[in-house]
Amino acid sequence: MDYQIDLRVLELVASRLCHDVVGPVGAVNNGMEMLEDEDFDMADEALGLVAESARQAARSLQFYRMAYGMAGSRQGLGMTEVQGLVDGLLANTKAKMHWNGQTSLDGAPDGTGKLLLNMVALAEETLPRGGQLALVMSQDGDAFVATVTAQGLGCSIRPESEVALADGVDLDSLTPRNVQGYFTKLVAGRLGGRLQVQPVADDSVTIVAQLPS
Repeated sequence: MDYQIDLRVLELVASRLCHDVVGPVGAVNNGMEMLEDEDFDMADEALGLVAESARQAARSLQFYRMAYGMAGSRQGLGMTEVQGLVDGLLANTKAKMHWNGQTSLDGAPDGTGKLLLNMVALAEETLPRGGQLALVMSQDGDAFVATVTAQGLGCSIRPESEVALADGVDLDSLTPRNVQGYFTKLVAGRLGGRLQVQPVADDSVTIVAQLPS
């Protein structure tokens, strides 16, 4: 399989990133416009809006820099960094990550941190009404196994995401809404592993990556 990114995939990832960041950036702009209005008498509220929106934009950009960018491949990410980036991304969503105390990626190939970020982003997509995420890592013989579980009302794999996760997917079928699945599978493959996404029960989905240790 060719793990180079097609130009269309690059465009779709960029569209997804911009869509997620434009909201908080726009809110910063709106807050600044309010502050410039001499008749506006709610400066404290406007400053609060600007500050929180700026933090949200910064957290999203930090996450995407490592999940999508070259930095995530070149820079080793430990579990402390992964946890911080994930918590930052989820801070303004209805999804919450349950950390089980694991703090090591011992035995995992270089670049696993980048894969974990993408697995979490993919899992968050399955929670339209919010819910709980959990990450478990283990050794299975010569394989390092990472499992992200999503649970919540209405939790399911979207049909368009199933298309993106299929083997031999037609790139013309990818959109900004489902490119995360394709990209995550690509990252797993580049590490020599494979990715499986499946419902395990009503309102629950698991994403499993098996990697050579």
